[in-house]
Formats: sequence, structure tokens, C-alpha cells
Amino acid sequence: MKKKNIGFKAVLLLVSLFAVCSVTNVFAAGGQARGGQPELALVPPAMVSPFYAAVISGAKPAAEKLGYKLTILSTERDDDAAGQVKIVEDLVQRGVAGIAICAHDDKAIVSAVIKANQAGIPIVIFNSLTDLPGGEVYAYVGYDQRRGGANIADWVNKVTNGRAKIAILEGLPGFHSTERAGGFNDQIKKYPGLQVVATQPADWAREKGMNVAANMLQASGDITVFYGLNDEMSLGAGQAIKQAGKSGVITVGIDGNPNAMEAVKNGDQTATLFVNPGKIGSASIEMLDAALKKQPAPANKRVPIDSIVVDSTMVDQYL
Repeated sequence: MKKKNIGFKAVLLLVSLFAVCSVTNVFAAGGQARGGQPELALVPPAMVSPFYAAVISGAKPAAEKLGYKLTILSTERDDDAAGQVKIVEDLVQRGVAGIAICAHDDKAIVSAVIKANQAGIPIVIFNSLTDLPGGEVYAYVGYDQRRGGANIADWVNKVTNGRAKIAILEGLPGFHSTERAGGFNDQIKKYPGLQVVATQPADWAREKGMNVAANMLQASGDITVFYGLNDEMSLGAGQAIKQAGKSGVITVGIDGNPNAMEAVKNGDQTATLFVNPGKIGSASIEMLDAALKKQPAPANKRVPIDSIVVDSTMVDQYL
């Protein structure tokens, strides 16, 4: 796992460098970048999770195919909502043609979205199907996070024969954590043998997931399932389980990133909710293109992406 972590950090570093380099793009009036090519911007919360690298892998070829130059900008930290607002405001000031955002905070981002609206710049929200509390959004692209959490609860009930003591590793506060945990907690009410015995934030990070899971195991040694609200925290829980010398403890996460699929294949993680981040990226660009071409918004402004729990029985189909 250490070697995998080092290699993956290198990938993230390259993606981050790409994002930093994108800052140097020069804009002209009407959303035109140098060379006359329309400029679109993709704004993830941060590059901590490999999920966003996978989103970018779908967005970049879609932008190239449609004739756009793509800028990718993010804050350094997952909890910097104010920094993300500033990024979007700067993009509006520069005059980009369109902006796709995965919001840190659905309330905080509204002021920046309204400024984009006033400038006539279309906005797409990705990795969420939840309405912002203000501002005009052309489309929401993502999977149903609440339904995804419920699907994981169904899967846990099935693979544990209806009896499990579950620890939940939460992300940073916000609607992503609320939906993923809420869908799970609502669904397990149908299963009296499933019991949540511990819940604690691990801030979407693998190392913190490992530390939090280790503490949970010390406090409650009978935990049989760790549900991480993303794959990185679930992978961290897997490391903690190994260090504690435990066996037979289930780990399940959300995102379906390539490294998580490899972990499922190798037995380092039991399952992941595959949410097709590459498709989320390409569909976000396609929606910005549709908005710029004045095409009607999709039904209910929603572009739903299917999700499915992937375990060892089917992982080869997704590698």
C-alpha cells in the first residue's frame, strides 16, 4: 500500500501542476482564450481525492472534442469554501465562457454563482443533484448520493446476513456527507440487525481515515463493517484493520476510483460504490456546451449518472 500511495501522490501532483499551470491562461472578451478558443473552467473542491482526477480524465477529452480550452482550478484544502468562491469570482472577472463547479458548500457558492449569472456565464454543478439555495444553474450532473448510501445499506445487509456493527467515517460537513450518510442511515432502519456503533469525521482523507478507524477499533473491538463516505477513508480503515491484526472486517466506500477498484480486486477493500466520475466530467462539459448553444436545459435540470456497488464478484468488469 505504501508503494501505491507514493505512486498515486505523484499522479495527484501532476494533476495539481496542470491545475496551477491553467492559471496562466489569458482571456479575451466573450470567453475567448488566447488563440480565439472558447474557455471553460472546471472547479473541483480540491485535488485530495482521486475522484476529481477521474472527473478531469472525462472532462478533458470532451472539451477538446467540442473545441474548448479547459482550465482546471481548485483550492488546496477540501474545507476552503471561501477560497473556492474567490476562484469562481476571478473566473467570472476573466470572462470565461462557462463554469462547472463541485461546491465545497452549497450555500457559500451562491454569491459567486449569482455573479456568473449577472455576467451571462452558464453554470453547471457536478457531483450533486441537489439544488443550490440560490442562483441560476443550467444543469446538475451527478449520481443520487442519498440513493447511493441506501444501496450500500442494502448491500451490507445482504453480505452480512442482516447482522452487523457498523462504523461510519464521515467527510467534511456539507451536503455530500449529509446525503451519503443520511441515505444509509435511513435505509438501515429496515434492517434491525444492522447497528451503527460509531460515527466520526475523517475529512475525506486516507491517513485520517486510518487514524480514526484505529481509534474506533480500540474503543469498540466488535466493529464488523466500516462505511467510508469516500474510498480514501475506506482504504484508510483497511490499513487500520491490518495494523490491528483483525480479519473479516468489511470495508466499503464511495467513488469507484481506479485505485479503489484495484484494492477491491486485491482484497484490500471489500467494495466501492462506482459513480462513474469520468462520465460526470464529460457530461458536465457537454452541458456547458449545450448552454452556450442556447439549447433547452435537461428535464428538471438533472443529468443523473447511474451508480452500483462493486465487490470482488464483479470488479473485473470495472478495472
